Amino acid sequence: MSVDIGELEALWGALKAATETRTPFTLGYLGTVGAAGEPRVRAVILREVDGRSGTVAFATDARTAKVQELARDPRVAITFYDPDRDVQLRLEGAGEIVRDADLRRAAWDGLGEGSKRLYDRSRVPATRVSDVVTDGLGAGEDAAFARFAWIRVAVDALDAIDLSGVEHARCLHSRRSGHWASARLVP
Repeated sequence: MSVDIGELEALWGALKAATETRTPFTLGYLGTVGAAGEPRVRAVILREVDGRSGTVAFATDARTAKVQELARDPRVAITFYDPDRDVQLRLEGAGEIVRDADLRRAAWDGLGEGSKRLYDRSRVPATRVSDVVTDGLGAGEDAAFARFAWIRVAVDALDAIDLSGVEHARCLHSRRSGHWASARLVP
């Protein structure tokens, strides 16, 4: 199945499909701005896509560096690559740590039990095993939910590149004042 990179609706559809079944677009690479201004990149699982509002969302542990980085500087980029179609999607926008309890709970309820268990640990991600200190929350779903962060990204640009043909193709879809504009670019 190919993706027409010039059709914004088709691109949103391909991203949405990645939340319903595992596709190469399910795993993306999130870029944030570190505390000293350095670029930081890590993998995230795409969990929600809303093409109408131009947003994507993912879950993470609230204690991770990426949450702290987003609190300081919301600018993000997320890259997805499908090796079967030879298509790269790069999204840029502003990340938001969702604070609304109802939205967080709805996102939490949408996770599988295996995903929820990832938050049921007191050890803080990226700490040395020898330095582990518990966070005092204890075990169980309430503690796991307290450690859960829902991140929504308002996408302002979707840069799509099709590398499958002899002639590569590129299209930049940009949102300004709530409206999307598309332009073909030299790859």
